[in-house]
Amino acid sequence: MNPNPRQVFTATLAVLAGLATGYVLLMSMKILIILLLAIIIASAARPLITRLMQLRIPSGLAILLIYGGILLSVLLLGAVILPPIVNQFADYLENDWRLATRLIIVKNWLQTTLSDLTGQTVVLADSESIRTATAAFVENLRITAPNFLGDLGSVLGEVVLVIVMGIYWLASRENTIIFITRLMPLKHQQDTQAALLEIEESMGAYTRGIVFVALFVGIATFLILLVLRVPNAATYSFIIGVTTMLPVVGGFIGGGLATLLATLGSPLHGLAVLGAFIAVQQVEAHYLTPRTMSRSIGVDPLLVMVAVFVGFALYGIIGGIIAIPILGTLKVLLREFVIEPHQEVITPYAIEQGLPVFKADDTPDIQVAPKTP
Repeated sequence: MNPNPRQVFTATLAVLAGLATGYVLLMSMKILIILLLAIIIASAARPLITRLMQLRIPSGLAILLIYGGILLSVLLLGAVILPPIVNQFADYLENDWRLATRLIIVKNWLQTTLSDLTGQTVVLADSESIRTATAAFVENLRITAPNFLGDLGSVLGEVVLVIVMGIYWLASRENTIIFITRLMPLKHQQDTQAALLEIEESMGAYTRGIVFVALFVGIATFLILLVLRVPNAATYSFIIGVTTMLPVVGGFIGGGLATLLATLGSPLHGLAVLGAFIAVQQVEAHYLTPRTMSRSIGVDPLLVMVAVFVGFALYGIIGGIIAIPILGTLKVLLREFVIEPHQEVITPYAIEQGLPVFKADDTPDIQVAPKTP
């Protein structure tokens, strides 16, 4: 049977509408991610705002106090941490021979150490090759530095946008939840509201958890490096602590970068940073992260790892960080609207000799399982 022109037109219109919707979502992906980040941070900050409101502080002032504190903390950390890194790289950009010399010193130290440990002569790289590669690397940095400054300005603008969106979300949160709930059929409105509140609590708990882990890792690493008298201990600790917020691989990236920067100053300092990172990472990986992350989202660690790598591949570091809240959201939605409504329990008539007995035609009674509160 051939479709009539009206059916063809309707199907074509539906396909075009779907393509247009997908194109709009793709083009606005950056804004959607910024909005999601704003909601995640706002969900983590809401308990603090609620406590301030219980002290008879107006909601608007409580929101401004919390976000002002967050912004002030970020600015203070940046003022303490960034100057040493910027000065070090600026020095290397102006004098690439100095960076090459530091790398050659590290190479010679590694060769000597490995030769003493193995009892054999170890040759890692030619010094002239290191100088050539370093000169090419620094020249590339000189070319891309202006673009980096432009990207930094864009990042600062996005940070401000996240804060503004978060403030607006907190101010209109209740009305937004009511609006979304009313869009659903009447029989699903209660479940929808419960799911939204659970998603918000899960995202907030996860964010507070990773911030706690990052603070612990940064402070513990700083104290160890301070005892060992490693220069720029605050900078190295900050790098390791912040990158820990990226699950699975973030800590290793930060530990490697901090070790490399410390090694350029002194191989012994590099060993100290590496040792401090390994010691703190054992506590973080075996005690802190399993307890804070599993309690916040309740998802299998394998799924967490897959979600992080997918998010990282799609949208870099930010994608890896928000991948777990998205996974937790999908878990709640699937459980609330797919799994539980279709969950069925077979109820036998009797139990004889430990086995269920059904009626003669072997057709069991089907009863919908009560929803878990």
